[in-house]
Amino acid sequence: MIITTEGIVLRQRKIANNRRMIVLFTKQYGKLSAGTSVNEKSRSKAALALRPFTYAEYDIFKGRETYSINSAQVNKSFFSIGEDIDRFMNASAFIEYLDKVLEEGVPAPKLFDLSLEFLQSVSECRTGMDTLLYAFIVKTFRTLGVAPELSCCVNCGKAPGNFGKGFPPFSVSSGGIICPECAEEEKRAADSLIYKPDFDIISVFRYFDSKPIKTFEKIDLKLGVRSEVREILSEYTSRYLGVDVLRPTRGLEV
Repeated sequence: MIITTEGIVLRQRKIANNRRMIVLFTKQYGKLSAGTSVNEKSRSKAALALRPFTYAEYDIFKGRETYSINSAQVNKSFFSIGEDIDRFMNASAFIEYLDKVLEEGVPAPKLFDLSLEFLQSVSECRTGMDTLLYAFIVKTFRTLGVAPELSCCVNCGKAPGNFGKGFPPFSVSSGGIICPECAEEEKRAADSLIYKPDFDIISVFRYFDSKPIKTFEKIDLKLGVRSEVREILSEYTSRYLGVDVLRPTRGLEV
């Protein structure tokens, strides 16, 4: 059976008999791995569609247990990603994140559309590319079923307005904001991981979640905020998704 689907190339590797295995994120079928004999180094339209950061239309033969790409037509090649090291590093982290959180054969059309928006924005923005990546990651939480609790203390349900002075702590171990009293109690646990950011993490995460990806083409978080957001997201995605593409370099636990 031949299926036709739009997809984004996540990665590829060489396999036997001069073939390649292409991992695609497709809108209709989710992530799938498809073999192909198309020579990537040629200048054919199909060859161009096998390169990373490419959005294309694919004709794929679906066997009982395998897929094989017969032909492809590029819809959009985000070639400018490779022209800037910061752009390339953040786009590569985006690809790695998708590859790890997506389940084989499970459609995720909303996440697919969001991914296209990210590729378009990261190929055009001039600054704040890591902020763009953080916004994308936060936006995926709801779709992936791991959105943090931001409306009340994740343990006792107390509203943030009753937390007292200062910004609310964030508990990675419990999965959301936490009141100071519950934070003190939770710190006694061996696996507790609580942050007390120097900014309102509720506002930052809600802004990330509510605004279109394109908004972040012109927004760059302050250095201190950016470092803490990176650290928190790194720990959060590692704990709830088994993924860490941010690799923090310093600890900020309180």
